[in-house]
Amino acid sequence: MSPVNGLFDRSGTVPRPSYRLLLSEAWSLISYRPPPPDPGTLPDGRGHVVLVIPAFLTPDAATKPLRGFLMRCGYRVSGWDLGINWGPTPRLLGELRRRLKELREVEGGPITIIGVSLGGLLARDLACDHPEDIREVITLVSPFRLPTASTIEPLVHLCAPFYSPEMDTGRIAKPLSVPALAIYTRDDGLVAWQSCAPAADECTSVEVTGAHATICRNPDVLRLLATRLAKTV
Repeated sequence: MSPVNGLFDRSGTVPRPSYRLLLSEAWSLISYRPPPPDPGTLPDGRGHVVLVIPAFLTPDAATKPLRGFLMRCGYRVSGWDLGINWGPTPRLLGELRRRLKELREVEGGPITIIGVSLGGLLARDLACDHPEDIREVITLVSPFRLPTASTIEPLVHLCAPFYSPEMDTGRIAKPLSVPALAIYTRDDGLVAWQSCAPAADECTSVEVTGAHATICRNPDVLRLLATRLAKTV
């Protein structure tokens, strides 16, 4: 059985984002360069450790604006240091667990994980196995309710033969045993926003505006993250 079975909707119930929105995503990568919020107006992170997992087919460089901002807010923020996120291959899943243990030792307790898009699914998978090591999971434009629909589904299927059979989409779609926050946008041109907005009894969710691809430099998201993290440290 393919590890991506159950990941994508086959009934047409979940609407796939329009190609107009997909084109808007490409334009946003070029044109959307807003200034970040002033860290001086936000609570101090007091050195809390945060791990950020990048989106599908992107490396840590894609999350640099988010990580840099949170560092200026006083958090100890790390990328996953595993190169491009090809999806849940056995190597990446194993190394991600090693990375979690390393950062927990640095913190001396549970850390916060922020996962972007597919990175959010990997974050939730980590929380299923190691809830004692995680203070909170925050997902950005990430499918929370499965199945989802995506304009880049063919790319996922190209990589799927290399994925670990231990990646259980049914498990990661269930509510977590740790606090969770899901941030989504109806302007999403890559992933169906409906699947990124959990039901009220599953976890906290917040809607923002803006594209999927530029979520890590969206000022509203950056401000929201700094405020939310301060409540748990």
